[in-house]
Amino acid sequence: METALRKSVNDNLEDCQAWPQKSDRDPEGSTELEDAAQELRMILGADGYVVCRVNRFASSNSQRITVVLSSVDRQMRKTLATIGPAIEAHMEWSLLPFTWQGEEGAAASGPFVEELSVGDTSVAGVGFPVKLGIMGNGFALFFGSGLDLVGDRVVEFHRDTYRIMRELLTLDVQRISPHQNLNDRELQCLQLAADGHKSEAIAEELALSVHTVNAYLGFAATKLDAVNRIQAIAKAIRLGLIG
Repeated sequence: METALRKSVNDNLEDCQAWPQKSDRDPEGSTELEDAAQELRMILGADGYVVCRVNRFASSNSQRITVVLSSVDRQMRKTLATIGPAIEAHMEWSLLPFTWQGEEGAAASGPFVEELSVGDTSVAGVGFPVKLGIMGNGFALFFGSGLDLVGDRVVEFHRDTYRIMRELLTLDVQRISPHQNLNDRELQCLQLAADGHKSEAIAEELALSVHTVNAYLGFAATKLDAVNRIQAIAKAIRLGLIG
């Protein structure tokens, strides 16, 4: 079932065009993506939405999920905090869309949809996980009860969620030059340094030599055009590369 959904989404992605990324009004290109997410929310009949990036190198739950786009109220933010770990666990083994229960019952039902087992949440909803390989991972949530996922709509929404996340991650990459992209080891070392670990502790954690750790941190600083480790960490956090 999941393989069929993934093939359908991928086939649709190959045929679709990217949304505009930049305009004179919005040089960073995010407004068009916010409009696209709002349009999906209205079509689905949801009360709010959130698009999040997942940082797999962050050391705590609060740092791993970063909100990129959102239109939510206090109860929806509280729900996100509650179900975040369950979403990450789901994404470890599945790319199927998912729903969860709220006080008013289930959010939606439809083909290719799993139900998450979560704690008490006041707001129900449906989520669409996204995995884009080296570009990164994320998900979109739409909050509300009785959302319409009949027919092929679940595939269409999953496809459009992929498009939004792909464009958001592309914008992130464009904020640093192509030759400045950090590799996994550099990101791991930066994340551990941001968590307050010294080079010796990072080396022990990653089973590397101190010299190698310092080299990775130096490469990361150079790629981020930072003058030292502290500035590199600050820039990486600002870009959403680490938590």
